[in-house]
Amino acid sequence: MNSPLKTDIINIDELKDKISKRFPGLTVPTRFNDSQPLKLASCIEEIDDFLEGGLPFDGITEFGMPLGKEGRILLLKFLVNATRGIRMKPIWVLWVSSHSEFSVFPPAWFVKGISPSRMVFTRSAAPAEDLKRAIINPLFKLIILDSPRHFSRDDCFFVNTQARSNGQLIILLRNFFLSNKRGNVWTRLRLNCWKRQATGEFILKTIRGLPGRQLSVHEERLK
Repeated sequence: MNSPLKTDIINIDELKDKISKRFPGLTVPTRFNDSQPLKLASCIEEIDDFLEGGLPFDGITEFGMPLGKEGRILLLKFLVNATRGIRMKPIWVLWVSSHSEFSVFPPAWFVKGISPSRMVFTRSAAPAEDLKRAIINPLFKLIILDSPRHFSRDDCFFVNTQARSNGQLIILLRNFFLSNKRGNVWTRLRLNCWKRQATGEFILKTIRGLPGRQLSVHEERLK
């Protein structure tokens, strides 16, 4: 009997399209682009060395970044690389804010070098529920979930599964410092990040995923 899936005539994209139409809601894994780096670099040498190349794709990186500590400024360096393609091909980025008291002012971020043509901003207190279709869409290779108020262990499992399936990097930001006492088994890398106002230094401290260590980077390196 002849098989309908002959390797010499099959079109992978057509097959995935047929499967998606037949089974709505099912995520069809996509092969990670061979030219796509496995880690997202900040393009700041000491930071990337500290992170052993950058933030890993195919999973979740969790940051402890309390409000008022300015840790998100350091994160912008990764977004510039992602949207501008300094050390990689440009990718689409989705930033999901859960803050009700303030919102992101995109023009200020674009002045920092982030490309507006690759950056999408939205807001949701429960992103795993409200933005499920966006999260499972492989278009967004980098998704930042900024302080979601409703984000359970099941949500984290779901997001991690999608990240591994789609070759995505999901960055989960927390408004508190992380610790080993309150772990998250679904994250590949956990870090704390904050700025020491007295010295103008940004601090990165590993919690999980890398050997325990700490790095200080002066704010002048982030301009």
